[in-house]
Amino acid sequence: MADKTIASLKPPFRLRAIPPKSSTAPLSASQTSLSNASSPQPVYDTATTIPLSPLDSLPTITGRGNDVVLANDDIEQFLKTDLDLSRLNRIHGHLWMAGRPMRARPLHRYRMMGFDVLCTQQQDLHLLKFSNKLMIKPLPEWILCADFWSKHLCGDVELHQSACGFLLSYVWLITTPLDLKIAHDLALLPSFITWHWWKDFVRDFLAPGNVDINTLEHVNKRYQFGDLRLGRINSTYRIRFFYSHFVRGYLYGYNRYVVFFQRNFSWILIVFVFFSLVLSAMQVGTGLKELEDNHAFLKASYVFVVFSIVSVVAVLGAVGIIFIIIFLFNMVAAINHAKNEQSARKKLARQKMEGKEA
Repeated sequence: MADKTIASLKPPFRLRAIPPKSSTAPLSASQTSLSNASSPQPVYDTATTIPLSPLDSLPTITGRGNDVVLANDDIEQFLKTDLDLSRLNRIHGHLWMAGRPMRARPLHRYRMMGFDVLCTQQQDLHLLKFSNKLMIKPLPEWILCADFWSKHLCGDVELHQSACGFLLSYVWLITTPLDLKIAHDLALLPSFITWHWWKDFVRDFLAPGNVDINTLEHVNKRYQFGDLRLGRINSTYRIRFFYSHFVRGYLYGYNRYVVFFQRNFSWILIVFVFFSLVLSAMQVGTGLKELEDNHAFLKASYVFVVFSIVSVVAVLGAVGIIFIIIFLFNMVAAINHAKNEQSARKKLARQKMEGKEA
């Protein structure tokens, strides 16, 4: 049954030349200097706008941690890493807490709402938002090539669904020429994509038999949701996987302890300000003749003063304990990681040496 499903997979669009054949439009000054250069190396101002072939658009290296290979030498491993959505799929039943099951907004709407776009190369961070930031993974040339799909994506259902979902997210994001301009300004799209090219591609991608934008039948289940709140995903991971992710959550975004405490404990200052206002009002009240003999008011003032003192001590103690726990956790994790990596590298070096000797 699985073989039959894989055999039925096909690229969700028709064959196109990637990049398209060069047009007869006049060259710009920078392009003229590039075409007249004796060296094939691009000048600096055109290095990011030169159309790339699908294989040229692959990164230099790929892999997790220090298990690294050249991406062009192991495209299968690259795709499994690049299109990996397993972390989000692990908590798919809880994603309703992080976002609504609806498509993402067009790019111009996010800009109108004050969101800043941060580029990411992680598929499982694509369309995650925090504060006024929205993370988006740029669209590479290889995912627009039907031949590349036939050779590397149509043999794996999971990769095919993840790639279809990724393309679908851009159908959501780019719905008008304004969205396309914003995407190009943010370097989210290959430089050759024009509005007419994009409209034709979307019509082909959503044609019957390819991807159904309403049922989402052929896409990864992560894309049943549009943008997701990173803070709530972090909380879900900390609760759902308490023993392994309580400290770091889904995405550990702190490189300094100051930032951690600013983001998580700034609300305490607001509470203490209200405490100060109430205590000041009570101090004034105890000096009034109308209240100096009011035992209920004096009793309430006494209780609130004691409660305020205990609260301050308790909060400072809790912050101190949390700091010590996080510090010790990070220290132990760093030491263990360093030992494991050094051991793994030595082992790999021995294996390579033995292989050469054999």
